[in-house]
Amino acid sequence: MSARRAHAHRVRRATDTGTATTMRSDYVDWLRSLGILYLFPYHTARVFNEGTPFYVKGEVNAFSSVLVELSYWFMPLLFLLAGAASHHALRRRSAGRYLRERVFRLLVPFLFGALVIVPPQSYYAMRFHRDYQGGYGEFLRSYFTDFSDWSEYAGGISPAHLWFILFLFVISAALVLPMRAAVRTGYAPGWPRHPVLLVLPAAVLAVLSLLPDLAGKNILVFAGYFLLGFLVAADDAVVGAVERHRRWYLAAALLGAAGVLADIRVPGDRPDALSAGLEQLACWVALLAMLGYGKRYLNRRSAAMTYFGPASFPVYVLHQTFLVAVGYYVLLVADSGVVPFLAVMVLSFVLSLASYEAIRRVGAARAVFGLGASRHGVGHGRT
Repeated sequence: MSARRAHAHRVRRATDTGTATTMRSDYVDWLRSLGILYLFPYHTARVFNEGTPFYVKGEVNAFSSVLVELSYWFMPLLFLLAGAASHHALRRRSAGRYLRERVFRLLVPFLFGALVIVPPQSYYAMRFHRDYQGGYGEFLRSYFTDFSDWSEYAGGISPAHLWFILFLFVISAALVLPMRAAVRTGYAPGWPRHPVLLVLPAAVLAVLSLLPDLAGKNILVFAGYFLLGFLVAADDAVVGAVERHRRWYLAAALLGAAGVLADIRVPGDRPDALSAGLEQLACWVALLAMLGYGKRYLNRRSAAMTYFGPASFPVYVLHQTFLVAVGYYVLLVADSGVVPFLAVMVLSFVLSLASYEAIRRVGAARAVFGLGASRHGVGHGRT
C-alpha cells in the first residue's frame, strides 16, 4: 500500500471510529446554549420594538428597537453551530443513523410543537389584536383550517418560531450524503485557513439572500451558514486561525454593526444588493469573532453547561409560547418601561426551565421534545 493510500486509510479509520484529531468542542455547546438564552431578551424586545408586528405589542422603546435591528447574527449562529455539530456527529455515525436521529430529534419535536406548542401564540395574538372573545377550543377549530395567512398574527396556522427546526431538518437531510462523504475522506479545504479568505463567503451569502425566500426566511442562506460551520469544524487549523485573529474579527463586527444600524436608520434609497452585502458581511465576521472568543474562553465544561446543554432544545421549543402568554397578561397591567420588559423576559425563562424539569423526567415527554425516551439514551440535546 502506498504512503498516500495508507494515510487516507488511517483518516477514514479514525473518522469512522470517532478517534479523529478534531473532537467535539465544548465551546460549540456553550455558544449554542448562549444563543438559545439570547432568545429571551430578543423576543421580549420584539414586544416593544418599532416597525415589525408581533403577537402582543407594548409601547415602543429605542432599546428594544436597536436590539432587534442588531440581532441579525443569532439565527445564523444556530445554523453555523448545527453544521459544526453535524461534522462531529458524522464521525461516529453512518448517513442512515444520522438521518434517523434527525427525524427523532428534529422532525418529531417540530410536528408536536406545531400541533400543541404553537397554537396558543396565535390565540393570544387574536385576543390582543382583534379582541377575540371565543374559547380556546373554538379557536383551534378555525386555526387548523385557516391557511389564508401564514404570518400567525392573524389567527391562521403557522410553524411560528419552529421554522428553525424545520429548516434544520431539511438542510440536514439534503446534505447528509455529501457531508458523510467529506468526513470519510477527511476533506478539509485549505482556503478557510487564511484569515482574509475566510471572510469571502459573505459575498456568496449576500447573493443567496437576494434569491426568493419563504415567508421572509431564506433557507439557502441558512444552508450556507450550516455548511460553513461544517467546514470550519473539519479543520483544527481553521479554528486556530479564527481564535488567533478574533480581535480583528471583533473590530470588523463592531464596524459592521454600526454600518447595518446606519443603513436602517439613515434616510435614503440604497440598492438591495448593497444592504444585503453589508448585513451578510457584518453577520459573518460577528460569527467568526464569536467562534474565536468562544474557542479561547469557553472551551471547557462546567456544571451550568452540562445542565443547560440538554435543556436548550426543549427551552427553544417552549420559550415563545410562554413569552407571548406572559406578555399578554403583563401588558394588561403595564405596557412600557423596564419593569414589564424584565417581567416578560424573566417569567418566560423561569416557566420554560421549569417545564424542562418536568419534561426530562417523563419518557414520552422526552421523546416528543427530542431528548430520547431514556435519560441515558441517545437524546442528549445536541443537534
